[in-house]
Amino acid sequence: MSRTERKDQIIAAALELFRSKGFADVSTRDLAEHAGLSRSHVYHYFTDWKELRREAFIRFANEQLEEVRAPLVGVAPLTALQGFLKDCLPASADDGWALWLDAWDEAMHDAELAAAYLVVNTQWQAMLAQIIEQGVVTEVFRCASPERAARQIFAQAMGYADDLLLQPSSKAAEAALDEVMEVAALLLGFVRADD
Repeated sequence: MSRTERKDQIIAAALELFRSKGFADVSTRDLAEHAGLSRSHVYHYFTDWKELRREAFIRFANEQLEEVRAPLVGVAPLTALQGFLKDCLPASADDGWALWLDAWDEAMHDAELAAAYLVVNTQWQAMLAQIIEQGVVTEVFRCASPERAARQIFAQAMGYADDLLLQPSSKAAEAALDEVMEVAALLLGFVRADD
């Protein structure tokens, strides 16, 4: 197995554990046992535990970003906006959402993970800004600063996402989406179908 393949194997095993147990409750020993490797073997590929967790989080975040981006390509801006925001609001407490919160919590004590987390947030906001820019170009939205609007809308959606994780349900996620879209309509100058 090549070095890259082994690193990928270790990261994949780490993500399985992080998803099921959380960032804080996984040790190097847990990972080594799960991956069928020795602890020293894990550290042969990563400088330290923080680097491994950071790389695993970045992979997870990039995979999530691509899962959201793919179905929105070529979609009308208003539909893309709603699809993006719907993906930002959990309807269930699946392990992927918990990993976001775990990573955020750990980032409070790990400057390098915090920097990676902020880069990831910037990528999400940039995707939203692109949707808004496309809406401005096609005159579906009116907005002087798509980047600013994207930050504001994304921050609101993430606030709702945090609350939804405490008591997730499809009904609560739909209500949150309706409220975020209400604010988006005000910021982006479009009329909602139900208004």
